Amino acid sequence: MKTRVIFPLLVALSIVGVNCGNKDTVSQFAYRGDYIVGGLFSFHAAGADVTSQSTPMAEICSSFDVSLAGYRNSLVMRFALEEINNNTELLSNVTLGYEIFDTCYIYNIIHPTLDFLSRGDVFNTEETYFDSTPKVISVIGPDSSDAAETTADLFNLLLIPQVNFFATSKRLSDRSLPSCFQTIPSSKMQQQAIIDILTFFNWTWIAVLGSSDDYGSKGMHDLLQAVSDLNICVAYKGIIPATISGKEQEWKSAILQAVNNITAANVNVIVIFSLDVILLDFFKEVVKLNTPGKVWIATETWSAAKNIYNIPNMHRLGVVLGIAAKDVKIPGIEEYLLDAHYQSNASSVAKDVEGTCNQNCQSCLNTTESVLLDLSRERVSFSVYAAVYAVAHALHDVLGCNEMYCNKKTVHPWQVTEALGKVNFTLLGNQIYFDQYGDSPTGYDIVFWDWWGPTPFENIGSYTELGNLTINPEKIKWGTEKNMVPSSVCSPECLPGEEKKPEGNFKCCFICVSCVAGTYLHENGTCVNCKKGQWSTERSTTCFDKTRVYLTWESNLTIALFVMTLLGMLLTAVVIVTFIVHLQSPVVKAAGGKRCFLMLPALTLAYFSILAYLGEPSTLKCTMRHPIYSIALTVCFSYISVRSFQIVCIFKMASKLPATYDYWVKQNGQYVSLAVLSGIQVLISCVWIFTDPPTASIKDLSSDKVLVDCSQFGSVFNIIQYSYNAFLSLLCFTFAYMGKELPKNYNEAKCITFAMLIYFVVCISFFTAQIIDVGELVTPTNAALALVSLLGITGGYFFPKCYIIYCKPQFNTTKYFQSTIQSYTKRGSGSAK
Repeated sequence: MKTRVIFPLLVALSIVGVNCGNKDTVSQFAYRGDYIVGGLFSFHAAGADVTSQSTPMAEICSSFDVSLAGYRNSLVMRFALEEINNNTELLSNVTLGYEIFDTCYIYNIIHPTLDFLSRGDVFNTEETYFDSTPKVISVIGPDSSDAAETTADLFNLLLIPQVNFFATSKRLSDRSLPSCFQTIPSSKMQQQAIIDILTFFNWTWIAVLGSSDDYGSKGMHDLLQAVSDLNICVAYKGIIPATISGKEQEWKSAILQAVNNITAANVNVIVIFSLDVILLDFFKEVVKLNTPGKVWIATETWSAAKNIYNIPNMHRLGVVLGIAAKDVKIPGIEEYLLDAHYQSNASSVAKDVEGTCNQNCQSCLNTTESVLLDLSRERVSFSVYAAVYAVAHALHDVLGCNEMYCNKKTVHPWQVTEALGKVNFTLLGNQIYFDQYGDSPTGYDIVFWDWWGPTPFENIGSYTELGNLTINPEKIKWGTEKNMVPSSVCSPECLPGEEKKPEGNFKCCFICVSCVAGTYLHENGTCVNCKKGQWSTERSTTCFDKTRVYLTWESNLTIALFVMTLLGMLLTAVVIVTFIVHLQSPVVKAAGGKRCFLMLPALTLAYFSILAYLGEPSTLKCTMRHPIYSIALTVCFSYISVRSFQIVCIFKMASKLPATYDYWVKQNGQYVSLAVLSGIQVLISCVWIFTDPPTASIKDLSSDKVLVDCSQFGSVFNIIQYSYNAFLSLLCFTFAYMGKELPKNYNEAKCITFAMLIYFVVCISFFTAQIIDVGELVTPTNAALALVSLLGITGGYFFPKCYIIYCKPQFNTTKYFQSTIQSYTKRGSGSAK
């Protein structure tokens, strides 16, 4: 990186602003060593708005309030350097020196920076960062984000490593500043920690305040961006104005307006991004406005600020939860601070210090012992301590040190920068290293401001570098009834089973609407209809499977139907056995003889299909219920109609149309007719099964029940099948009527009429049950009607024949049958005369 463009400008500034005082003076702010480490700390600070003034002069620093934190941090830096110089292992034969400047918060950062960049107050504009050797090898600080961003840009020109111990600006982690490192966790980690705390306590309705500097505005901006996709709403965002001399009333009005806006929005949780020096005056004014019961989320910059904690009546504002640097105790620091205090006062160092540039801190030296002991417990001390040790470890690598010796040589800042990116060591039990962004992912402590406890800032949890938040809420004194966690929401959470309907411009503001019966609250937060076959009550979070109603095997109706079906099959078996045994008897021959065994197996199959009504329906069972049953019934009706027609032909047509009758007999007309009549039904059934097979279907019975049935009533094929069987039954009835005057032993009119009448009643009942919708009784009703029709055929057609065989054997003789035929013939001859 060439520096020829910007350095001529910097040279002029350095000559005017840096060259003052005696550079050989040795004090607590300067010490000459083999390599110099620069320090930038705020010994004086004020919350003035720099944008409202003309260019400030360094001399005004002495008029600002003393920042004891800056003084403490400088002493911690000195303590670490002296500890390293006395360490024979880290930098065995090397002494680290230091130069420390008062940056006066942000007013005096250019002069010290130019002094660090120079070498003997002169810039060599021909040098590049590769061969430049400025005064310092590294810089610790400064301690504000605004100042750190400015100095980082300048130090980056020569790749002088700047190690920030307190500044958390997001830009400092930008890789466009490769020489910038942080021993404090990044602003991104802090931002996520804040979000996790809000989520942990379910605080979704918040206000965000930020100071008017870059730290405040960028912190606010980053948080607003981060929560935009989350269920957290920022009801109010505002800038905390800095105090401006002569405009105190306007400042108070701005504070009052911000507080009123927060109160009007009914916000109980406020997140503040600001340095403590600005918040000091802010909270002094807020305490006067009486806004109790709030929860204040403190960023790392003020989460352990004792000056704010000690504001009179500060406890009235409510609860303060903060994200703080890890509390690491540094052995020997208290004794060192006290010793430095005593030595400074005894040697009147102030006189020597006044001769140096911007390093007068007589007020710091006049601090009491108790104040110094308080300062020794500040959490940021370890960040300063770690920053110094990180630089020492980097220099250790650059010089190729071992336990006994370091190779002293000219060190270029870029070498230290490169080495810093690789350091990894343990310091007081903590792992110190930098990630690819120059951040040190060490995590945070979560603190609670305890107004009455022995520890002002009590640890209540932690936030690890892996993003794991741990909080013990029982340690927090909320100041509410039963110590309940305060609520901060725009709308109270909906009850289970209630949908959030947006109300207003914020997604956190809504009204709750109950999900109606038949719907449930989906995981996406909306009410969704239950699936078919499921049900739910009002305000339900899930759907339940409806009770599936069918003829279960445990049902009494199922048992009754099963027993009656077995009985019908048993009776059919009795008929088959009877006809086999008495196959040559006149009664069996008159019924059709061997041809009866075409009808009886079909009747048995029809009985078997009744069993398909039992249990949960399936495609196979539905096929058995309808197509198979219809085919079996068709075979029965076809046989009865053909048999009836044949008997009529024998007695009435054989004598009148002998040629036709002979043709009928020779061509097996009865078998052909039976095959044709049955084949039509088989064809209908096959087309039905292969094109649109009957399947199980679900029909709602009530809110929590569904009927599982073979609902084929409206099917075209089902109607055709029923119509065809009805046609065959009418054909049977017609032929039976035509043969009503035949001999008694051949007269089947009564039997067929009885069987067909039962079938007609069954058909009417079936269609009636479908029309009036008998509900869950539809399956047992259909099964019972089908069973009755089969029992009608068995009882009406075959039982009279069995009755004659077993109970009236005298009528089952050839002689008796011949006598009845002769009697019919004589009666027919008489009628003819």
